[in-house]
Amino acid sequence: MSARTIVLFAWRLLVGNRRAIHAHRRITGAVAGVALSLVPLVFVQQIADGMIGGIAQRFIETGSYHLQARARTVPDREIVAARVAELAADPALVNVAAERRGFGLIYSGTGRSGVTIRAVDAGFWRDDAAVAEILEVIEGQMELDDPAAIVLGAQTAGRLAVGPGDQVRLLTLRTRGDGGVLPRVSRFEVRGVVSTGYRDLDAAWVFIDYGRGRQIVPDDSAFDLIGIKIEDPYALPNPLTRRGLQGIGESAARAATVATRARVASTLGPDWSLQDWYSAEEARYISFLTSRNLIALVMAVIAAVASINISAALVMLVVEKRDDIAVLRATGAGRRDIVRIFLAAGIIIGVLGGTAGAAVGLVLATYVNEAIAVVEFVLSAFIGSTVQLLNTDFYLEQIPVELRLIPVWSSLALALVLGALAALLPARRAATIRPARVLRRHVG
Repeated sequence: MSARTIVLFAWRLLVGNRRAIHAHRRITGAVAGVALSLVPLVFVQQIADGMIGGIAQRFIETGSYHLQARARTVPDREIVAARVAELAADPALVNVAAERRGFGLIYSGTGRSGVTIRAVDAGFWRDDAAVAEILEVIEGQMELDDPAAIVLGAQTAGRLAVGPGDQVRLLTLRTRGDGGVLPRVSRFEVRGVVSTGYRDLDAAWVFIDYGRGRQIVPDDSAFDLIGIKIEDPYALPNPLTRRGLQGIGESAARAATVATRARVASTLGPDWSLQDWYSAEEARYISFLTSRNLIALVMAVIAAVASINISAALVMLVVEKRDDIAVLRATGAGRRDIVRIFLAAGIIIGVLGGTAGAAVGLVLATYVNEAIAVVEFVLSAFIGSTVQLLNTDFYLEQIPVELRLIPVWSSLALALVLGALAALLPARRAATIRPARVLRRHVG
């Protein structure tokens, strides 16, 4: 039999002869079971990718930069400025900025908190469109032109109970020659409160003027870096956005980005180490990917369990269609043809259920923020207190929705494979039917 004929016979077995009511009910149930099992698989993959992508974007644009050059020794400010000027002349680089980072204790009259001190130029927020888009000013302004100015993350400001115009103190420690430590307290005025929409970042950073930072953050507890932005940071080799087939067709962009990185490394020379955004936060991203893959694996196992319904439905179909199978065998269909017909039937069930499940999963993923808002509203009204499904301590305030086709195609492929595997046993059972014995019963 040709492939077209096999598919037609399989379709006829599934939808024809409505007298086989029990078999058709089981087939409808099998399609529904596959669909329901794929809805969470597609939904979770899309939401997980959106959350990971949103969190990664905040780290990339406001924290780790696309490329980060760290000085191996403490450089003079003039040397840093010279390197920044050299790099800024490269047309492939979107933005280049110097920064000093260190650690300190910030405190006010009502609280205290350990923080990462980020000493940046005044143009950090003003000249970088990506930073200005993500780093939302909640109160005051992102103003660092005054050496006495400080800008706090939203969580840090809340912990200290301060806002624009309030005074805070920043404690840093310098190691003395004899091994002891010398504390230094610096006064600042809060000029603004900012938020990235991700609590981990909002609780970690405070921003001060770059020149003031080089004065109060001691060399032995700080590191100097040059943050570099390029056109397409995701073209850099990484498993976060280049999984499986996602990197195919982008070799040109990837090659150009790798060449840009090599050129930057050559310009900086051996006194600077260069790492990309993925390497800078590799442990965090590996944790994200591991969690995502484990959740997807659990959902895939659920889909595999649901495929048992396909096998049960096809076994019932074999029982109720023994006469039709016997006629096919008597008219020249071989055992292999019967096996192929039932395999095709299993694949059709998998494709129908997979398509329906993927479609519903995509719709739910598209409107997930609206759905969460509705559920929170209903639960809050029912319980009488505010209900928050997504804790912003661990998640973004809004889930970024960016539909990806690779997870959808992989889910459909899984449904197809599971349909074929589930049809193996019924197909072999159908192939063992002896047409002479079935037909003799009717003649007798």
